[in-house]
This record gives sequence, C-alpha cells and structure tokens, in this order.
Amino acid sequence: MHLPVVVLAVLLFQGPCVALLEETIVSFRPAPAAIDITSAPIICSEDDFKGVHIAVDSLSQDLAEITSRARDVHRLDVNTLRGELDIDIAIIAGSINSTLIQALDRQGIFNSSEIKGKWESFRTEVVQGPLPGVRKALVIAGSDKRGTIFGIHTVAEQCGQSPYHWFADVPAKKRSSIYALPKVTVHGEPTVKYRGLFINDEEPALTTWWSGLHNATHHPLDSEFYAHVFDLLLRLKANYLWPAMWKSFTPPPGNIFFTDDPKNQQLADDYGIVISTSHHEPMQRATNEWNETVSGPWNWSLNKENITAFMDEGVARAGRNESYFTIGMRGLGDAAIDTPNAIEALRDVFATQREIIEKYHGTEDAVSQVWALYKEVTAYYDAGLDVPSDVTLLFPDDNQGNLYRLPTGDEASRLGGVGVYFHFEYVGLPRSYKWANTNNLAKVLKELSHAHLRGANQIWIVNVGDIKPMELPLAFAMDLAWNVSSISFETMPQYLRLYASREFGDEFADAIAEIWLEESHLLGMRRFEHITPGTFSTVNYHEAERILQRWQALSTRTESLYNSMTDDLKPAFFQLLYYPIVSAKTFYAVAIGIAVNYRYALERRNSANEIAKQVLEHFENDYDLLESWDSLLDGKWMHIMSQAKYDAVGQEPKNWAGPSRDIVANLSFVQQRQNMQFSQGSLGIWAEGSDNAIQQGRWAESVDASMPTVAYAPVLPQMSPYGPAVRTVDLFMRGDIRQPINFTIQDPPFDWISVKPGDGTLDRNHMDQRLNITINWANVPAGFNDTVKIGVTSTPSAYPYFDFIRVPVFNHVVRCGFSGFPETAGYVSIEAPHFQGSSQETGANKGLAFKTFPYLGTRTESGSIALRPFNEAREGQADSAWVQYNFYLFENSDAVEATVYINAGLDTDPQLKMRFSLTVDDAPLNFTRVLGDYISNPHAGDIPPEWMDHVADQVWTKKVQFGALEAGEHSLRWAVNSPEIYLEKIVLSTRDGFKESYLGPPEAILLT
Repeated sequence: MHLPVVVLAVLLFQGPCVALLEETIVSFRPAPAAIDITSAPIICSEDDFKGVHIAVDSLSQDLAEITSRARDVHRLDVNTLRGELDIDIAIIAGSINSTLIQALDRQGIFNSSEIKGKWESFRTEVVQGPLPGVRKALVIAGSDKRGTIFGIHTVAEQCGQSPYHWFADVPAKKRSSIYALPKVTVHGEPTVKYRGLFINDEEPALTTWWSGLHNATHHPLDSEFYAHVFDLLLRLKANYLWPAMWKSFTPPPGNIFFTDDPKNQQLADDYGIVISTSHHEPMQRATNEWNETVSGPWNWSLNKENITAFMDEGVARAGRNESYFTIGMRGLGDAAIDTPNAIEALRDVFATQREIIEKYHGTEDAVSQVWALYKEVTAYYDAGLDVPSDVTLLFPDDNQGNLYRLPTGDEASRLGGVGVYFHFEYVGLPRSYKWANTNNLAKVLKELSHAHLRGANQIWIVNVGDIKPMELPLAFAMDLAWNVSSISFETMPQYLRLYASREFGDEFADAIAEIWLEESHLLGMRRFEHITPGTFSTVNYHEAERILQRWQALSTRTESLYNSMTDDLKPAFFQLLYYPIVSAKTFYAVAIGIAVNYRYALERRNSANEIAKQVLEHFENDYDLLESWDSLLDGKWMHIMSQAKYDAVGQEPKNWAGPSRDIVANLSFVQQRQNMQFSQGSLGIWAEGSDNAIQQGRWAESVDASMPTVAYAPVLPQMSPYGPAVRTVDLFMRGDIRQPINFTIQDPPFDWISVKPGDGTLDRNHMDQRLNITINWANVPAGFNDTVKIGVTSTPSAYPYFDFIRVPVFNHVVRCGFSGFPETAGYVSIEAPHFQGSSQETGANKGLAFKTFPYLGTRTESGSIALRPFNEAREGQADSAWVQYNFYLFENSDAVEATVYINAGLDTDPQLKMRFSLTVDDAPLNFTRVLGDYISNPHAGDIPPEWMDHVADQVWTKKVQFGALEAGEHSLRWAVNSPEIYLEKIVLSTRDGFKESYLGPPEAILLT
C-alpha cells in the first residue's frame, strides 16, 4: 500500500531501523511478540522463480555480513515435507504462486488475498507454526516474481544492507540482534509499472574501468558486470534496462549486450529484469550488430529485406525472456531515418515488426512494445503517425531535463500506456555533460511529478551514463517511481536524511542531508560543462565570489565530516560526497579563477599573477583528487571518473562534444616590476559593481584627467536603508611589486559613514586590501540624497597620489505600514514565494491558488511558485488566480522593465502552451507566451527558439516593459494559464539599476 507522506514522516522516524520510504518490518530492540531473526535460517520453495532463489541467497549473504553469523538456506518441496525440520524461528520467502506460500494460505496461516493479482507487491507477517518443525517465522510473500524479490531486498535493506553495497561500497551496518515486528505490512503496487536505467555514453569511463578491472585492453560488459547492475536495480525496486550500446572504434564495433556475453540476456530474465533497447535500436537488436559492409545500408527503402531479417533474428533470440520490444526505426548513430518519406516508411516498419512478433508469439500484441518519440520522431507523431493502442508511447525530455511532451486527451488511457525517457547525463547539443552528477533533485521531482500527474506512468527510463556517479539522483528517481506520493518538495530534507542514515548511519545523517541539499541547490544553477569563465559576474553583486564561497564552505564541511568518519565508511563517503563536492569546488575555483584573473589583469593588478598560479594549483589539485579516486579500494574504481571536463570556450566545429583531455586556457599575467603610468600612480581602486579599474587600464594623459579621477572614477552602487548593509572597495597594487605602498583613508565628512580598515600597507605578500563601507542609518539626516566623497592617499609616489571613493547615499523611507519591496540602487528584486496578496484571499480564485515549492529555485533561496491543484489548473480556469507583489519607488522612472525568471520547462501540451501575465497596478491581464513557436533542428528535434542559447541557464528569462512610473507605491500582479509554469523571481529595473549578472541581484529587503 502507498502510505501518504505525512504518515511516512511519522513511521520513518520512530526508530533507527528505518527503511527508505517503506513501513518498518524489523527492529534492533526486543518488542512484545517480536521474533528474533538474528540467526534465522531462510526457507523458500524449490519450485519458486529462479530470481527468488537468487534474492534469497543474497539475503543470506547480507544477513551474514550484518550479523557476522552464517545461516542455512532451505529450498523445500512442501509436498514431501514430513517434519524433518527443527527450527525455532525462520524467515520464509516466496511468491504467492509457489507451493510453499500456497500451503500457508490454504491453512489460514498467511493471507495472500491482499496482494493477489497485484503488480510487484509484497506482504510481510510474523506467523506461528507455519511448517512442521518450524515454530515461528517472518513470512515475506510477493504477488509475483519481482514483488517477492522486492520484499526480500526490503528486509535486507531494513536490516542494514544498502542497495549500493557494491556500486558505492557502502558497508553493511553491523547488528547484534534483529527482530521481526509482530505486524502485517503491505507494499505496492508501484506508481510506475516499468522503472529503470539506460547505460549510455560509456566511453571513456565505464568500459575503460571494466576492462582495467580485468587487466585487459578491452573486456566486454559481460554477465559478471550485469549481475551487479541487476542486483542494484532490484534493490532500488527497479525492473527495466536499456543496456550499454555506445559505438566504439577501440575496438569496434562497441558494446552489444546480446553477444558480448551470450549469458547476459538469460541472466536478466533469471534475475527478473525486463530488457529493452534504446530509442534507435529496434526489436532487441543493438545498433552495433548492424554491419553495413555485410548487410548493406540501414535504409528501409533500399534494404528492407535485410533489415527485416535482422529484426527477425532479434525477436527469435529473445525467446521467452521478459522483453519490452522497441519498435520503429531511426537512422544509425542517433540520426533521423534515412528515407524520402519517413512517415510512410515507418508505417511499413511498424506493420513488418508486428508481423514478426506475431510469428514468434502468436499475436502481434502478445508482448510489450514501446515506441520512443525521440527528437524528430515527435514531429512524425504530431503529423499523424500513430501505432496501435497496445504500444507504449515513450515521450522524452529535451536531453537537458525538461520533458518535451506529456499525454493529452485520451493518450494516457492507451492500452500500452505512456512513459517518459529522462536524462541525467547527455552527449550532444548544446553541450555534453558527462563528468559528474549535475541534477537538481527538486527539478527532477518537478518534471517526473508532472509525468505522473499527466498519466505517463507506464515506463520511466533514466539515462545515467556510466551509473556512477549518479547514485543519488538514480535512487531518488526510482524511489519516486515506486511510490510517487512518498516524496514531496516539503519533505526533501527528510528524504535526504533517511538516505544518509541508510548509507552512513544516524550519527552523520543530519549533516550529510544538509550537505546534499545545498549541493543539489548549487547544481541547479548550471551544469558544470556549461560553465565558462564568463558565466558568473565578477563585477556585479559579488556574484562569482558568493557562489565560490558557498562551494568552498560546503567543501570544508564535507572534508571535516570525512575526517571524523571511521575507516569502513570512508570509501563510500569519498564516492558519494567527498569527491563530488570537493571536485565541484575545485571546478568552480578554476572557472571563476580564470575570470577573476582576466579582470585583474585588465585592471593591471599585480595579484592577477597570483590568481593565475592559484588556478593552476586548483587544476593540479583536481587531478590529485582523481588519482585518489583511482587508488581507492586497491583500484576497484580506477578510470570510472576519467571523463575530462576542463575545456576552452568555443572550440568549433564540435563545441557540443566533451573534451578529450583537460586544459586550462586563457590565463593572463602582468609585468609585476613595471610601474603604472606616471599620472595614475601604483595604487588602484576598484568600486564594487563598476568597471572603473578596467577602464583605467587604458589611459591617455592628454584626454583623461587624473588625481582625483573624473572619468572612470570609483563610484559605488547607491547605499540606502533597504539595500546591502555593506559595500566594498578594493585597493590594489598596480606597480612595481618591489616597492610597498602605504595607504590612508581620510576621515569621511560625516560620522555616520565608516570605512574599515582606515590604513595599511600593500606589498608582494599582501597585494590587495578590501575596504568595507557601512552606514549608521539612525544618524543619517532624513531625505539625504548625495554622493559622499572619501579621500584616499598613498605613499611613496613619484606624483602626489590622491583620489576619492564616491559613495551615493540615499536616505528616503517608505510610509509607515507599507508591506512589500522598496527600490534600492535602481532595482527591485523579488523572490516569487514572497507575495503580499493573492486571489485566494478574495475568494475569486475558483479553488485555485499559487503554492510555494521549496528548493525548486535556480535563482532563489526560497523556491518558486506554481498554480495548484494541478488538474484543475489545466481546465481553463487558471487565469482566475493571481498573486500580488507590492513595491515602492522613491523617484519617478521614465522606463521600468521587469525581468521574469521562470524555472525551465517546455510546452508539454500542444493545446495548452504556457502563457503568463505580469501587469502593474490596475492594468488588465496581458498574457504572453513563455516560449516561442518551435523550430526544427536536425540534431535536437523541434525546439523553441530560446532553447539553443538559454537551455543551459536552467531558467527562461522574459522581459516585460511597463513604461514610466511615478514615485510611490505600486503593485505587480502575476497570473498564468498552466500549472507547469514555476515563477522563481522578478527583478524590476527602475533607473537602469539592474546590472548584468547570471543569477540576477539578490532579493531586496522585504518589509512586513
């Protein structure tokens, strides 16, 4: 049964023996009527599924690791059992179709009716006298093969074995006693029927790692490898796989699941894994099996006979193994089908494929079939191409984590249902991202929740690349697919705490959950490979500095936690937290360091050279981290993180492809023994938010007045009671490094303004000094509006050095009782959840209201808002709901412009394209499209015009012009036509005060 989130929150925190999102079956403390299963042997039926036997053997091994006690496994024929057993307490596991569980059912000892006929469900109960010679038992019974297996692995997990015991080396939690609780638990059915992963883009990491593990130049992904994959899938309650299939030239042709090891396909069926193939590999054939030299072109119009025979062999080879046949046809190498009339050709392809299925299985709908509407195929479907109702439609995302299409009309009620194909990594436009996990969990939750709410619950297949390092998002997606109601935006911290507790124990769970939550938030801003030195502003809002500081703080916390752990936990912690976070911090330090180095060089700072050296140190530290990874556990995972990620910007013509080797490019240096031009002096001044110091990097004495500077003077952004409490100025050396500089800040003309420090020395060991400027607003005269000049002098200097720091001070206040956002420094920045009014308060919302979604925000700390209830908001009433934001202008503005930040998403319903309205004061609603009309791209399918340049931003930014507004109170009103529009932030530029940046200015002060 699916427990609601609130109930789960109660159940899961009752004791230390929690299982992730499942009702508790065992305890580690005695309880009334509980039975001690610490040493209990395991009994199963001889006639049960082979996969059940495999799972039972795994449970025996798991419990031996957990308790340090071996136990017997009995495979019984219940029909010949005559009392030869003498067991006090046992664990009995089996499917309800096994003779063992049927016998318990007939005798009234165990009731399987609650799960009979259900898909992949299981029931547990402590029973008395289940078998002759067995006095008590914990019974784990499944409705079918996988239901039984999931039940067995759930007990193992609750006892202390992680699903990632092999793939992340999480050690079993040692227990001296384990008790089965005297209660009935029922689990299932799953929300999504088929849940699994796609191993993809497996060079240079996965295949190199596996070959190296076998001391070979090339070792195929064989049944030894896939046994680990199948075990992981089942422990995650997954059941579906697209196996590795990437083409290779070293050696050719690449990975072929079906022939690399002939045991692979049968082993999958034994374990209980449903095998399918990727979107361009029809009929259980790998693309790499097709040899054009032998079989001719992969062209239906020219070579139908050979292609038909090729597909026929795939169905024949699959036999009765549980399969999900991909139908349709695309070109080789993830390209469009090569034929003059694609739609007519595909109709013939479908008919032929169905005939083949009928040939081997009796009817054309006898086995599961899926048609992947990937890239250009979606356009064929929209143009009228369809398949029989029993075929599953598989809608993809855009390869960047935005679902491309979801069911409309009666599509969700098709016999074959609808599924989604989602990417956690990708190779292709606009830029590949393969190295690390870059997935924001809240964004994953948003997109997959939409799939569920729209009825796409037949298949969820996730492209995880090399599997590692996608452990967390993969587990998250599979947990969601198993029980979509078990995770919400509000309970994400609790989910992460449970996940951390399972892997590392209760002692570290809170700290790890906080680290993962912050990491997820930072990852949501932009994927690593999409970051360039120019992404984040080094000038405005301290943007680059703030982001790097957050990664540095997170890295420090992670390193401290690692050092406090016992040695047995460190390998898993290194893989799941230490390397991902410390290497991410290092990546940001390199990217932002290059940007800072370039800016400093343009400003002629001596410290530019030191920044360049730091960048190279970080670059080397990154490889030290990689070598630490490779040496972990005697090299078990050597090469698995070998994907290069540091690259130059704009390396055409393959700018989409990942780098083949790490490089650091475009570092700049200044001549540190050379003085600045005589008229400028060797002390530089940079004012936060300005390019004054860069402009002084080029100088003409006959044109540019200096000392004090007039053009390109250091002017700070406006300071007001509602803006940042501190503004900063950098003093820096820009002359001969051998000559120290003494600086002095003159006393400000008013005692309510402070500059610290007031003096100091710059030299080769201390080339820059940050000044903090603060104001005691209680002492500033009301209505003060002027620029305060603060003098700076330095010695020695061949020319008397004197300049001003200019501080615009604006001390106007809003009226008493105003609730909202005051203007500051020419802008108003508003996070969407912080609205002042809504239609819900007026009763005009018709049951609809905007809800806050915490943690879903790439530009905010408070999340985003969207319209709910979801289904009602899709029924044409959405525009009846609104939220209101109040803001205050202190001066008239000739042109107010709003920049709207909308969490990235696509028009998943062709009949309900996303539209929003943002109006000021009493203006009528003015709806406009979030995205433009789609255009065709040969490599990405039909995409909106904004996609290529902005999908990497993780938000859509839209401009709204309001024209002139007078000083005083105003309001914004936000409305949408769809529940799939998530507003993150609104920034108003009131007097050209909104400066260029990636994230936009931080939120202004909210007066309440």
